Amino acid sequence: MKRSSKFLASEDFLGLGDVEVTIEGVYEHADEVMQDGKKKGFFSIGFVKSPKRMVLNATNRKMLAAAFGADVQNWTGKKVHIYVKDGVRNPAGGETVCGLRIKAKPDPELLKAKRAGMIGGEA
Repeated sequence: MKRSSKFLASEDFLGLGDVEVTIEGVYEHADEVMQDGKKKGFFSIGFVKSPKRMVLNATNRKMLAAAFGADVQNWTGKKVHIYVKDGVRNPAGGETVCGLRIKAKPDPELLKAKRAGMIGGEA
C-alpha cells in the first residue's frame, strides 16, 4: 500500500474486487507536485471514510458525468464502485499498468431527462 501518498492508487485495491464507496466531494488542485516531480493542476474525488482522494482522470470523469450529469455538485452522496483494471495506459510513460476505474449506475432522473430530450417528450 502506498502509505506516503495522499492519493489512492491501484495498490490500495489489489485483491479487493469492486469496492463500494460514497462520494464526499470533488476537489481542485493547483500546482500539485506529482510523482515525477512536475507540478500539475487537476481534480480529485474524495470518499466518505477515506483519508485519501482519487485523482480524477478523463476516463473516470466521463463515467461519472454520464452517470450523474456534468455538474460535479450532483455527485456528492452518490455511491460508486472502485476497481483495479489491468492494461491501463500510463499517460506519463505510455506503458500499460494497473489503474483505478469507477463504475456507477446512472441516476434514474438523469436518464429520464436525457431520454425525454432525445425523443422530445416524456420517457
